[in-house]
Amino acid sequence: MDIAIVYFGLTRSIKKVYESHIRHIYQVLDRNQITYKKFMHTWSMKDGIQNIADHILTQRIDYDEYVLLSPDLYKIDSEDEFLSSINMDHYFYKDVWNAKGHCMEGEWIPQMVSNHLCMLESQKRATIMVEEYIQKTGYKPKCILFIRPDIECYNDFPLDRTIMYNNIINLPDHSHHEGLNDQVALIHYDFLEHYGKRINELAEFRKHNGRIVGEKYIKFIIHKYNQNVNMIPFQYSIIRP
Repeated sequence: MDIAIVYFGLTRSIKKVYESHIRHIYQVLDRNQITYKKFMHTWSMKDGIQNIADHILTQRIDYDEYVLLSPDLYKIDSEDEFLSSINMDHYFYKDVWNAKGHCMEGEWIPQMVSNHLCMLESQKRATIMVEEYIQKTGYKPKCILFIRPDIECYNDFPLDRTIMYNNIINLPDHSHHEGLNDQVALIHYDFLEHYGKRINELAEFRKHNGRIVGEKYIKFIIHKYNQNVNMIPFQYSIIRP
């Protein structure tokens, strides 16, 4: 196995985007004779209702459409159980929110902080799936492609063996906002622990670095562990249900 493709987060919109993953990722790997396994972790939600920022989507999640991406290993857990197990006060400071609201010196929107925690925990659980696979089989990938399952790819992922063997983190050159893109990343295996399990350091980050924002936090992690960044021309959009 050259690459582990790791899908994380809610499996919404897959029926609208899966063909773009086949065409712009899987077929690129196949043409370059790069072997891969697909790992997917996702959440079930109470009543299948989705929250995006301060909006509630009435369209329910189709928990069967994940098969369109044909993961080799798949796991689904209860998002409600995860959220009930954490103390949000470690990540979202209500006094700061009440005083300053949603701004650089204040807090991120509460639902966005909650959603980000779920995303990071999903990445962590998917990372553990990869580690368990390695322990079981002995096959360690050279690199990991983290990618959301709800994005539509517009061009071929620029992936060849040259980029795989470089010990750098490859990010799409867009959607950086306050930091760096945290939706898609091709990383060397040696960075897996720090990238895939970065939720472990999030509460400490909030203590010393102001409000939590996804792109801001991944930039912090990348710099903390001295990763060089390579910007790649990979275009996509997140497709909402």
